[in-house]
Amino acid sequence: MADQDPRYISITPMKNEGPFVLEWVAHNRAIGVDQMVVMTNDCTDGTDALLQRLDDTGVLTHVDNNSRRKTSPQKRAYKTFLRMEIARPQDWVIVIDADEHINVKTGDNTLRALTDAIPDAKTISMTWRLFGNAGVVRYEDRFLSDQFRQAAPERIFRPPQAWGFKTMFQRGIWDALGVHRPKRPTVETMEECHWYNGSGQLMPERYFDKSWRSARDSFGYDLVQVNHYALKSCESYLVKKMRGRAHHLGESLGLEYWNMMNQNAETNTSIDAILDRKRGYYYEMLSDPEIASLHHASCNLHRQQIEQLRDLPEMQDLMQQMTAGFAASQQA
Repeated sequence: MADQDPRYISITPMKNEGPFVLEWVAHNRAIGVDQMVVMTNDCTDGTDALLQRLDDTGVLTHVDNNSRRKTSPQKRAYKTFLRMEIARPQDWVIVIDADEHINVKTGDNTLRALTDAIPDAKTISMTWRLFGNAGVVRYEDRFLSDQFRQAAPERIFRPPQAWGFKTMFQRGIWDALGVHRPKRPTVETMEECHWYNGSGQLMPERYFDKSWRSARDSFGYDLVQVNHYALKSCESYLVKKMRGRAHHLGESLGLEYWNMMNQNAETNTSIDAILDRKRGYYYEMLSDPEIASLHHASCNLHRQQIEQLRDLPEMQDLMQQMTAGFAASQQA
């Protein structure tokens, strides 16, 4: 690669995502992420150990983001990433979470194919597609993209979260990171941001300094979407509920969040375009005995947590409501 060619760099704060790490890493490698920077805090399920082994084997960059201070782990991660000065001005950076899989639908389905398809772009927003639990109750150690293939329709106006977006940008154009979009532009005008949506259309002026979601005049899925697997199986959701929201300290998850994010209106399998590549990276990583051991230990711990949680009356109630809700929606 020539020195001036842009690289594609992801930054991810992460906590207790152990069972799902390997698929996510394999996916990011399959779409051409050149460097994954993952910052972990307060892990109790082996996520940090697995990521450290992936760092040791040269797959990604793992950073210990623990702190005794009561600051947001997410904001700490973003500031640390910028201090590391990994990204050059021409490099593309994206903040992406462990339950988000970028789904490029053009060319060879890589991030480079995406930027090639919008050659003028320096900022690209990718709208979420919420993927529901598709009636899956039990946790299994299988690809999320194989299990959860039911999603929200493209045109969905409620809930607001359905059109949240993630934004990839050239580092030189923006000075600060946000969950959904960069902040503090280094340029004076929206025009200089060269900001496009997932269909390769220019974003409206108002996005220059605000908004975290697409709208009727800005959404687009033709070239890229973000598959958002916020729920996964009913059993895995129990564990997620105990952990709380990633970016909101101590905020509990319950049936309201489940019902809001559990979108199963359409079958969407476009992410299968990279399945063979993803499988290749996945099994290559699993061929390392230590990675395999850490992965299976994390999956086993997840199963143990599920068993313990299913014994709790409040969790039994939640399970009943979740499964009844899907049955009702299928009959409607």
